[in-house]
Formats: sequence, C-alpha cells, structure tokens
Amino acid sequence: MQKNRLGLWLSFIFFTFSGILQYGCQSSEHGNLDTASGNAAEIYVFYPENWEDSIKDIFTTTVFLADSSLVRFEENRKKEDPQYFESLFTFALHNIKQLDQEDPQTLEPLHANPLVWAIDPKSTLDGDFHREGINSLKDTVIDNVSCQWVSNVWAKPQVVLWIHDTHSAGENLDGPWIKKNQAFLCAESHRLELRSVTKESSRRHGALEQNRYSDSITRLLAGKYNVDLFLNADLKLVQATNDFVWLRNENSQFHNNLMVNIYPLSSSENMIMDSAVLNRNRFTQKYLKTIEGTWVEVSSSGIFPKSFYSVIENRNKVYYLRGWYTELNTDRRGPFIRKIIIDKANQRCIAIDGFLFAPNQPRNTLMRALEIMVHQSNVKS
Repeated sequence: MQKNRLGLWLSFIFFTFSGILQYGCQSSEHGNLDTASGNAAEIYVFYPENWEDSIKDIFTTTVFLADSSLVRFEENRKKEDPQYFESLFTFALHNIKQLDQEDPQTLEPLHANPLVWAIDPKSTLDGDFHREGINSLKDTVIDNVSCQWVSNVWAKPQVVLWIHDTHSAGENLDGPWIKKNQAFLCAESHRLELRSVTKESSRRHGALEQNRYSDSITRLLAGKYNVDLFLNADLKLVQATNDFVWLRNENSQFHNNLMVNIYPLSSSENMIMDSAVLNRNRFTQKYLKTIEGTWVEVSSSGIFPKSFYSVIENRNKVYYLRGWYTELNTDRRGPFIRKIIIDKANQRCIAIDGFLFAPNQPRNTLMRALEIMVHQSNVKS
C-alpha cells in the first residue's frame, strides 16, 4: 500500500514537535517502577517441582489450519471451539523455584510478566496473595480447586491466576484437571487481562511499550479528534485527515497498522455486520491503495469468516468486527480487529481498527498486541 502525502496539519506536527520526536527511543516520561514486562499473548506458568516430568504434556500447542504458505491462522477459530482461547496464548513454563529469578534476556524478574499462572496445589504461596493492596478480580471453585484471579501481585499492570487446592493436601489439582479446564482458564484470563489495564502505571499494558514519541502522538490525536488512543511505540503516524488516521510499523517481515475512521452518526444507523463491513470498505477504498492501483476490502471468502458482536465497556455498548482483509488482485491479506464506538455526544461513529500483514510466520503475538491497543482505545472523556 502506498503512503499518501501528509496534510498541512502533519507538517505542523513535525516542525512543532521535532525537538521531542528525536528522543523517540527514550523511555516514557512516566517512570519505570513496578512495571510488568513481557510479550503479548504469553502466559508465564509456574508449576510445582513434582510436575517437572509431565508439564510439557499438560501444556501442548495444537496446530489448527494452514494456508498455502503453511501459515497457521488460529484467528479463524470460533469461540465454540474448545481450543479457541488456548490458541490466543503461548505458555512459558517455569518451575516454581524460578519464581524470583531474573530473565537473562530482559533482566526483569520472571514473575513480572503481564500474565501469570501460579499452579500451587498445596497453597504454599498463600502469603504472596494476601498482602495489602492485592486486588481480587474473580474467585471461583472448580472440582474442589480454587481459581483466584488477582491484579498487580508482583508488578503492574498484571493479572495473576492462583490455582490452589484448599480442600485437600493438593491431590485434587493435577494434570488432567488443568487439561479439562484450560479453555475456561484461558477465557477468563483473556477477559480480565483486557479489563485490568491501568493508566496509573508506567505502561497501560506490560506487553506494550510507550515512549516520548508515542506519548506525544497520543496527546496530539486526543486534541484533534477527542479520542484516547493506546499506541505501541513502534507505530509511526503516516497520515491524518479529518476522518482518517493511520499509524504503521513496517519492516521486511511484517507490517502492523492501526487506523481510526470517523463518520457521522446517522439517525437510521443500524449497527449490523453488513453496515460495519460497508463502512470499513469505504475508508480502505479511499485511503489504502495498493501499488497495483487497487484497494483493500474485507474478505468475503468462506476461508476467512467474519464475526460481529457487541459488548458493554464502561457502561456503553461497543461493537467489534473481526475478519480478514484482502488487497484486491494480489495474494496479500491478513487479519483485522475493529472496534466501533457510538459517540452520541458528538453525533459520530469512531472505528478503531488494527490490521496485520505477516506472511510465512506466526501472527499470534502481533495480533494480540493489536487487540490490546484496539480494545483500550476509546473516546476521550
């Protein structure tokens, strides 16, 4: 896709903030205390010592489907599929003895990952989860095993699932129990992870990075469009008009994108899948041209099914459209997730859309990072 010329407004941004942007690689101005650090879509699992020989059999990765380039596309799973939520994550397995050890790559404690599962049959970590300031997110019991999701145990923002057996000496919690309930545990971890992001920490999510560049662009876009975008530092602003914003990270292996579409709220607006697809196509046909002279559209192929649903966020109904886009007359395509907000106060619709092109490689981490950014972006209050 060709990059259209920036308007006068972007030129103003460049010259006004050139003194800030040259420091784009520096850390965010918010500080770095108690900061979670890890990869999107990755759960750090800490397991008991006596599970060492069986843990890899308990947490297995299932290959779902391959396209012509032998690239899995788990994005096509349906929520009814028992492995839908497992496919959203990868699992980094660590013996419980490693809980306080330092990751040699990040130099951060292993327990500072944004998502952690602590498998603790005999409740030996009880003290860690009953300290002052620990917030409970969800508490349930399954087959005599306690499942407690809590926030900010060892870092922030962080979601930790503590799985322990309060009804025996630990025999209720074993490998078959994990396998039987893994889909539910993943589903709840996914839901609570998206809800637990906080603006009080140095990062709003530990798997994404903010710096001075992303902070400045966020403020500028908030001032112009009255939207609060959650941006990863690798995205660079390439275009902004009255109704369209496009941020992009492109390299030789993939490119990920975040765009914002703004259009009037019609009195007859009927939010269904067809209208959501039509509005996305209208913007991509106008702004996202291919080098072949065609444009981008939502794929109508049954190989890449679409889904459309509504959820309640901050007491307001918002809509999500998921599917695949295609660049017409090419073999280029990729998954997208689109959030549509009805801004009645300003009589407009705001669609925040993350889309990815990553051929011949796993897309899980990249797509999950886009999902977090899309989910956390909103109308500025």
